[in-house]
Amino acid sequence: NFIPEDALVHDGFQAASVGLWKELAQPLAAQLRDTTSEIVFTGHSLGAATALLCATHYKASFNGPLPSIITFGGPKLCNSALARHLRNEALGGSNILHLVHNKDPVLANNAKLWDSLGFEDVGIELQCDPYSPKVLSEGESSAGGFAWNILDHCQYMGVFVGPRAKF
Repeated sequence: NFIPEDALVHDGFQAASVGLWKELAQPLAAQLRDTTSEIVFTGHSLGAATALLCATHYKASFNGPLPSIITFGGPKLCNSALARHLRNEALGGSNILHLVHNKDPVLANNAKLWDSLGFEDVGIELQCDPYSPKVLSEGESSAGGFAWNILDHCQYMGVFVGPRAKF
C-alpha cells in the first residue's frame, strides 16, 4: 500500500503513535503467537488518534486478526486523502467507531480548523448524549444544559474517562 502524495496527518498525533508503537510492537508480537482471536485499539482524545494510527502500524506489521478501533472524543487527525487510504486500504475491513458528542469543548473548539484543513473521520462517527449513556438516533438532539468545563471532554456514554482526582 502506498500512501497518497497529498496525504496529511497531524504531526503530534503521528509522533505519539510512532512512540507508542515502539512500545507495543514486541508485546503484540508475543500475544499473536498465542491464540489471539481479536485485537481492539481504543483511546480517548489524543489516545484516540494514537489508537487509530497504531492500528495502522499493527496491520502493516502483522498478519494477525483484523483490528477493530473504538475511540472516544477523538479528533479528526488527517485529510480526506489519507482518511480514504486508511478506510479503504491500510485498515480496509476493520470496524472503526468514533463516539463523540456535541458538548465536547475540545472537539467543538477545533472543528473549524479541521474543516479548513479538509480533515475528516476515518470510520463511523456516532453522536452520543453527553448527559446519559445513550447513542443518539439520527436527527435526535441531547437533553440537558450547557456543558462548559474541560471535564466534559472526558464524559462519554455516562462514564468518566480519565484520571480521578484524589483529595
